[in-house]
Amino acid sequence: MKLLLSLSFITLIFFTVSGQGNMFVSHSQKKPITIIYDNSDEKTIEIVANALASDFELITGIKAELSTNPEKVSGNAIIIGSINGSNLIKNLNTRKLIETDNLKGKWETFNIKPVRNPFSKVKNALVIYGSDKRGTAYGVFHLSGLIGVSPWHWWADVNPGQKERVSIPEIRFTSEEPSVKYRGIFLNDECWGLNPWASKTFEPSEGNIGPRSYSAIFELLLRLRANLIWPAMHPCTNAFYKNPENPVTANNYGIVVGSSHAEPMLRNNVDEWNHSERGEYNFFTNREKVLNYWEERVKASSTFESVYTLGMRGIHDSGMVGAGSVQEQITALEQIIDEQRKLINKHVNSDITKIPQAFTAYKEVLDIYDSGLKIPDDITIVWPDDNYGYIQRFSDEMQQNRTGGSGVYYHLSYWGRPHDYLWLSTTHPALVWMEMYKAFRFKSTKIWVVNVGDLKPNEYGTSLFLDMAWDTNKFSTPQSVKNHLYKWYTDIFGKIAGEEIAGVMWFYYNLNFERRPEFMGWSQTEPTRKTHYTEYNHFEGGDEAQQRINKFNYLTAKAVTIRHQIPAHLADAFFQLVEYPVVAASLMNKRVLYLEKAYYYARQNRTIANELAVKSEEAFDSIAALTDYYNNILANGKWKGMMFMAPRSLPVFKMPPIPKWQFKNVVDWGIAVEGDEEIRRIEGIYGPLALPTFNNVTKKQYFIDVFLQNEAEVNWIATPSADWIRTSCQGGILKPDDGFRQKRVWISVDWDKTPSGNQNKGFIKFKSGKNEYTISILAVKLKGLHENNKDIFVDENGYISIFAQNANRIIESELNEWNVIDGLGYQGSSIWVNPFTFKGNNNSNIKKSSILEYDFYTEKSGEITIKVFVIPVHPVNLNYSARFGIAVNDAVPQIVDCRTFGRSEGWKQNVLRNNSELVTTHKLNKSGKHVLKIFAVDPAVTIDRIEIDCGGLVKTYSAKKETRAL
Repeated sequence: MKLLLSLSFITLIFFTVSGQGNMFVSHSQKKPITIIYDNSDEKTIEIVANALASDFELITGIKAELSTNPEKVSGNAIIIGSINGSNLIKNLNTRKLIETDNLKGKWETFNIKPVRNPFSKVKNALVIYGSDKRGTAYGVFHLSGLIGVSPWHWWADVNPGQKERVSIPEIRFTSEEPSVKYRGIFLNDECWGLNPWASKTFEPSEGNIGPRSYSAIFELLLRLRANLIWPAMHPCTNAFYKNPENPVTANNYGIVVGSSHAEPMLRNNVDEWNHSERGEYNFFTNREKVLNYWEERVKASSTFESVYTLGMRGIHDSGMVGAGSVQEQITALEQIIDEQRKLINKHVNSDITKIPQAFTAYKEVLDIYDSGLKIPDDITIVWPDDNYGYIQRFSDEMQQNRTGGSGVYYHLSYWGRPHDYLWLSTTHPALVWMEMYKAFRFKSTKIWVVNVGDLKPNEYGTSLFLDMAWDTNKFSTPQSVKNHLYKWYTDIFGKIAGEEIAGVMWFYYNLNFERRPEFMGWSQTEPTRKTHYTEYNHFEGGDEAQQRINKFNYLTAKAVTIRHQIPAHLADAFFQLVEYPVVAASLMNKRVLYLEKAYYYARQNRTIANELAVKSEEAFDSIAALTDYYNNILANGKWKGMMFMAPRSLPVFKMPPIPKWQFKNVVDWGIAVEGDEEIRRIEGIYGPLALPTFNNVTKKQYFIDVFLQNEAEVNWIATPSADWIRTSCQGGILKPDDGFRQKRVWISVDWDKTPSGNQNKGFIKFKSGKNEYTISILAVKLKGLHENNKDIFVDENGYISIFAQNANRIIESELNEWNVIDGLGYQGSSIWVNPFTFKGNNNSNIKKSSILEYDFYTEKSGEITIKVFVIPVHPVNLNYSARFGIAVNDAVPQIVDCRTFGRSEGWKQNVLRNNSELVTTHKLNKSGKHVLKIFAVDPAVTIDRIEIDCGGLVKTYSAKKETRAL
C-alpha cells in the first residue's frame, strides 16, 4: 500500500503558457537541466540560480546543475542574468538571439525567451534576463511558479509533491514595470512569534533574528516580487545593523532596507540609543549627539540600497521630545529634515534627489503635517492607515504632482489601543482591496509597506498586498480580490479542494470582519481593562450569539471535511493556512460566548449552565492543544516558538474560573420564548406567554426553549391549537445528561393553511405531568401589501432591516455615483460613493446628487429613528469629509458625517466593530408605504446596512435579517 501511494505521485508535469508549443526543455532524475549564470553578475543572480536549482529538486528529488561556463554545458539549459551585469546576456544580445532594448532603463522588468543552439553543446535554452538584478530574480521565480513551486513552499510548507519530470514549453513572456516602485513588509511586534522561533529554533547560534532568518525572509520577498524590508525592531530584537552581516545579506538578495515611522535614518532607537553615553534623545538640548548618531548610520549604509526615513519622533512609537507648541514642532522638524538631507548628501550622493527618502505621517506627525509642515518635493510622503486597515489620507491633486510622490504604510497586525490584533490574520481581503486600490488610483505608488507582525500567520494577506503592489491594474473591480483569493488557494491545493477552502476562508474573513477574535472580550488596552459581556444577544435574533457559534461550527466542520481530501505532502500547509486560523477563531468565539451564555442561563436556573461553562473551558483547552501542535509537532517541530495564543497576555486570552452552580428548584422544568429574558415556571406568574408576531411577508420563525431546572427526567409534548402552526418537534425527553438538558423548538407558520382573516390567533401548549404552559401565537397578513410589492421592506415587530446594496432604485447623477462593493460588510456586501468617478456634489441642491431609494412599509405614523451603519473609512483628503444625506419621502435631507478625529472614543468603537453608526429621526405623517433616500455627498462613503426603528427595534450586534418581502 505504501508503494502504491508513492507511485501515485510519480507523474509528468507539463504546462503550456499562452498555448505555445510542445516541450522545449526538461528536467528529470536521469537528465537534470543545467542553470547557467555569469559569476561576474550581481550576487543576487547566483542566489536565485541556486534557489531555482533547489526548486527542481523539490519536485523531482534531484537538484538542477549549475554552471558559469556555457561551453562545458550540453543538452538543455536555463540561462539567467541581468542585461547590464551578465556577459552571457550581452553575448546573446550581440548575436541577436535575444533582444534587450525593451528592458533598458526599465525598473525591475524581465523577459523570458526560448533560444535554440545558443552555445556549441546547448541544444535548447530558456533565457531569463532582467533589466536589473531584481527583475532577473522575479523572472526566475516566475518560472518557479509555472513549474509548481509556491512562494510559500518553505514558509508555509507548501510542498509541490514528487514528480518524475518537469517539462517546459517555449515560453515567451515580457513583464511590465511594477505598479508600485518600492514594495515590502514591516516585521513588527515580533516578541511572541518570529523572534522566539528564530532565537531558539531556526538560528540559535545568533540567539536572535539574524542573517540566516533574514536570508529566508528575503528569498520569500523575491518570490513575492517585493523589494523592501522594514526590519524587526522591538526591544526583544537586535537592531538590524548590530550584526553587519544583516545589511550585507539584504544587499546580496537585492532587498532595499528602510525603517519604520519611529526609526529615522535607519536607526533602531530602542536598541541603539544609549542614554548613559549619548544623553537624552532630544534634538533641542542634545543636537550634536543626535546628529552624530544619525551620521554614523548614514556612513555605514552608504554602499547599500536604502530608503531613508526622515523626521524625528520619540525613542519608540511616541511623540518628539522637547517641542512644545505645534509651531515649535513644525520648525524643529523642518530643521531636522534639512540636517538629515545634508548627511545623505555628504555620505551617499551629492544629488539628494537620487536617494529615496520617506516621510511617514504617522499618528501625531499627520497632525503636524496638516498644520503647515513643509516637506521638500522629492521626499515621498507615506500615508498611514489608522492601524486598523483604514487609510487616513490620500494625496490630493497637488500632492499627486510631487516629484517624490507618495506611498502607504498599512497594517495586517497591530499592537496598541484600542486593542491589539496580533494573534490571527483576520483583516478582510475586501478591505485591503478597497483601501489599496484607492491608494493606487490616487497615485500613491512610490512606496507600499505592510505591517505583517510575525509574518505568520499573515501568509495570504501578505501575498494579496504584494500582488496588488506588483500589478494593481489586475485589481480594478471589487470582484478581483475574491478571484485572487480563490486562485491563491487553488494554486496551492488544487481546483476542487482549493475552491472549497477559498469558500471557507472567505466566510472566515466575513465573520471576523464583524468582530476579530482578539476583540471578543469587549475590552481595551492602553490602559488594559477587564473583559465584559459581548453585545451579541442571546435572546433575540434567533439567539444571535448561538447563530454566531453555529456559523463557526459550520466552518470548523467544513475544514475538517476538507482536511481528509488533502494529500499528505500538503497536510502541514493546510494546517497553517486553513485549519489553525479557522479552528482557533471558532474556539475563541465559543470560549467567550458559551461562558457568557452559561452566566445568563444560570440566572434563569437552567441546569444547562454548568454544561455550557464546561464547553467554554474545553474550547480554551483546545486552543492550547492546537497551538501546542503548531509549535511542537507540525512539520517535525520546524515552527517551534512561532505561534503564541495570548500575545501580551491580555485579559481576552485568559480563561476565567469556571463556576459550579447548584440548582434546587421545586419545578422540574421551565420554558423561555424568544425575545424574553424571563423564564416561565408556573403559568400566570409573569402574565401570558407570547412569541413575537409572525407576518406573511418576511415569514420568520422564532424559538421556544424547554429546559431542566433540576436533576429530574421530564417527558414533554407540544400541541399546537391549529394546523397552520408548525413546530420543529412535538415532544421529547429532558435528562440530566450532557446534550439532553435543553431542547430548542422552532415555531413557524404555514401561510397556505391560515384562515382568510388579516389576523389569526392560536397557541401552543407545552405539557409534562401536571405542569403546562400556553404560548400565544399571532399571525398577521399585512394590509396594503400585494403580490406586486416584492422587494419592499416591511415593519416586523416594530423595526425594518435593510441591506444597503439592495436599493429599490438608484437615481443617477452626473456628479457622483453609488456602486456595490461585493464582499465587504457585515452582511456580505456594501455600497459606496465611487471616489474615482466623483465630480463633486451640489451643496445648493443636494437632491441633484446620486440617490439610493428604499421602499418601506409600516403601519406606524409619527416619529421613527433611522440608523445607518457605515464602514468607517476616512475622508479621501482634506477637501472632503465623510458625509451623506438622509431623508424620508420628500423631506429636506439631513446631512450626517461619519468622520472621526484622532483617537476619539467614537473612532475606537468604530475600528473594533468595523462599523460606524449614524442616527437620525424623522416624522411619518401617515401609515403605509414610504421611501427612504440616501444622498451622495462625499466620495468613498461606504454604507453597510440600515435599520428603521418604528418603536420595537431590539439591540443586536450583527446584521439583522432583512425584513424584505419574499
